[in-house]
Amino acid sequence: MTNQSFHIFRMLLDPEVTRTPRRVLRQLGRQGKQRLPKGIHKSLTGMIPSLKGFSFVRRWLDGERITRHGGQWVINSFLPPFPGPAYERMFENLLSGRRLSPVSAFLAVTDACSYRCWHCSSKARTAANLNTEEWGKIIKELHHLGASIIGFTGGEPCSRADLPLLVKIASEGGASTIVFSSGAGIDARLLDSLKAAGLWSLCISLDHPSAAEHDRLRGALGAHSKACSTLKLAREKGFYTMVGTVATRTLVEDELLSKIHQLAQQHGAHELRIVEPMPCGLLSRSHADSLLEPRHLKAIRQFHVTANRQGLQPKVCAFNQIESPELFGCGAGTQHLYIDSAGEVCPCDFTAMSFGNASQQPLEQIWSRMSGAMGNPRRHCFIQKNHTLLLKHGHGQFPLTPEQSMLVCAEAGRESLPDYFQLMSGREE
Repeated sequence: MTNQSFHIFRMLLDPEVTRTPRRVLRQLGRQGKQRLPKGIHKSLTGMIPSLKGFSFVRRWLDGERITRHGGQWVINSFLPPFPGPAYERMFENLLSGRRLSPVSAFLAVTDACSYRCWHCSSKARTAANLNTEEWGKIIKELHHLGASIIGFTGGEPCSRADLPLLVKIASEGGASTIVFSSGAGIDARLLDSLKAAGLWSLCISLDHPSAAEHDRLRGALGAHSKACSTLKLAREKGFYTMVGTVATRTLVEDELLSKIHQLAQQHGAHELRIVEPMPCGLLSRSHADSLLEPRHLKAIRQFHVTANRQGLQPKVCAFNQIESPELFGCGAGTQHLYIDSAGEVCPCDFTAMSFGNASQQPLEQIWSRMSGAMGNPRRHCFIQKNHTLLLKHGHGQFPLTPEQSMLVCAEAGRESLPDYFQLMSGREE
C-alpha cells in the first residue's frame, strides 16, 4: 500500500474527519437530495467506509499529495485543512438552502505596494481603501455566507497596520486564513502578531530561481533575498508556508520550475503554488507574448502530478491543474469571490467584473446576483476565455459595473460541468 492510500484509509476511519460529512449527507438523503452517486453515497454514510468509498476518494486525490501540518491533514491551499471549523463549514453549506456558497474569498485589503510586478492583476482598477470597521463587517458577512478560506492580498497586505486584527476576525469566525505577500515589510514581530491572530498560511511570491531575474520581474532590488529569508522565518514560526510563482513561458521552456521547487524546499516551504499569467491588470491589453500556450499548460499540469506522485517536497499545487476540466474547473463567482480594495465584489482576483460594492450593499445579495449570473463551475477559466468581452463592455475601465458584468455573463453563456462535479452529481454531460 502506498503512503497516499494509507493516509486515505486513516482519514476515512477517523471520526473527527468523517463525522460532519456523514451527518450532512444523511440529512440531505432524508430531504431527498442526492449529492453523490447512489453507491458512493451509501458507502460513505455507512458505519464503516467501503472499498467503493475508498476508491472514490483515491480517484479524487490522484495527483495530489496529502500531508500533515499542525495536527491537521492538508491536501492543498485550495481547500481548508481538516478536521477543523473551516472544513466542517464547507459541508454545512450544503444545508444552508443557498444554491451555492463560496469555499474561498480573497480580499485586497490595500492597493498600496512598494513593488512594480510585471503581471500585477490589481493595477488599472479604481483605487480606494476601506477602513478596519468596513473590512471587519465584510469578513463577518463572509462567515455568514459560509466561506471556509479567507485570503488577504493587495497590493501588499502587510503594509496595513491592522492586518493582524483583520486576520483575527476572520480566524475567530471559523475560517482558515492565508496572507499572500511579496515578503516586503515582514519581520519577526509581524509574524508573531499574525500567529497570535490565528493565521494558518503565508504565501510568498518567488517568480524565478535567479535573484537578479526575480528582482527585475518584481521591480525591486533585493526582492528575492527578502522573499527567501521571509519563507525561512515563516517556517520557523510554524505557518503552513507556500511559494507563489507566476509561471512564464521561459520558466516552462527552460525547465526552471524544478529549480524553483528546489529553492522552495531549501527554504522550508510546504507547497509550491503555480499560477499562470492572466489577461488582466497590467496584462489586460498587451498580453500576446505573456500568456501561456496549451503546451505550456500541459507541462505545468504534468509537473504538478509527477512531483506529487513521487512524494517530492514541497507538494505542488498548479492553478491550471486544480481548475482543469477534468477536475474542479473554474469556480470564479460560484466557488470563489474576490473583493478589491474599494469593496467591489468580483468573481475572482483576475476577473474585473463587479456585481456590487460590499461596503454599500449586503454581501449576500451581491453573491446571489453574481453566482446566478456566472451559473455553475465552468470547464474553462472564465477570464482566459472571455477577456475580450470585458474589454468590449468595459471600454477600458475596470472593474466593470454590475450592469456591464451581467451583459458579459449573458454573452459568455453557460458551460457543461467539470468532470468532478459531473461525478458528484452522478451524471455525465
